Amino acid sequence: MNIASDNVYAIILAAGASSRMGRPKQLLEWRNRSLLEHAVLNAQTVLGERVIVVLGAHADAIQASVDLSAVTVIENPDWREGMAASIRAGVQALPESAAAALILLCDQPLVNAEHMQNLLNAWQNAPARIVASQYHNSVGGPALFPAGFFEHLLSLSGDRGAKPVLMKFEDRLIKVPLPEAALDVDSAGDFDRLTGCYPGY
Repeated sequence: MNIASDNVYAIILAAGASSRMGRPKQLLEWRNRSLLEHAVLNAQTVLGERVIVVLGAHADAIQASVDLSAVTVIENPDWREGMAASIRAGVQALPESAAAALILLCDQPLVNAEHMQNLLNAWQNAPARIVASQYHNSVGGPALFPAGFFEHLLSLSGDRGAKPVLMKFEDRLIKVPLPEAALDVDSAGDFDRLTGCYPGY
């Protein structure tokens, strides 16, 4: 079974304070674009205008630096709670017609449009199941959640992201190998690794 992706939306989580980095990692420049721009452009390649960006800390600075006019921007007032609050804000912003949501992090720069399309393809073949990325012998984001799991995403709390939902429904999970997702930019050292090891990736 292969179904259309017209009602799939991307939710890009970009609300964190970047406390370990010391400056907004959303605005770190790599290959002539900010990390947030990379995430937005890749999501648009796959899902067109159906992209929601969740901001929180540094929202004004980010909107002043990044052109987000072609996507839906949501400001999460509870960003200090952690990633779960941003997931809830993103899911709440989805239209009722949304069939699934692809949850993305703005700090996984090696994740590209092709990887996102692979997740979408896996979901289209099994639209009742969650599709998650597999790396480091575990699973995580990017992950695509059918609408039937939105209520579980809305019940999340704290800073663990959607991992509790992935673990709770492991028997309904499709795992797509995505080693590129293992690199997330949390610290200056991570960014140095990105720019040093993957300058032209």
